[in-house]
Amino acid sequence: MMLSSWRSSFEKVRLELELAKRKKQALDELLAKNRMSRPTYEHLVKSLNENIVEFESHKKTLQQKMSERAEELKNQAELLKMFLATLEMKNIAKEVKSDTYEKNKQIFELGLVATENELAEINAALTKMS
Repeated sequence: MMLSSWRSSFEKVRLELELAKRKKQALDELLAKNRMSRPTYEHLVKSLNENIVEFESHKKTLQQKMSERAEELKNQAELLKMFLATLEMKNIAKEVKSDTYEKNKQIFELGLVATENELAEINAALTKMS
């Protein structure tokens, strides 16, 4: 199965954001324990906060693109279901040969399964991002 571009972007943004938040928490702890001066803390945390804002912005853009892809997949699934129903109707009406029917049915079903699997992955990833 072809990897969608959202998967690698999702993982990268998730990991970078998680790392930046852990670093900020570490800085907060160092300051609280007086193991770092206030000016050093402010210098480091300013840069880190800028990174966090940037990652959050990228995350929001990615979520929007993933939501758009999910909508496309929903439409695609409905279209494949319609093709399957039309094929079934033509089979019952004896408008297609049985081998043609079987081949096309298998192709549409495989496409539907792949579409629904990617949609489920995107929905799971979007839930994880929230």
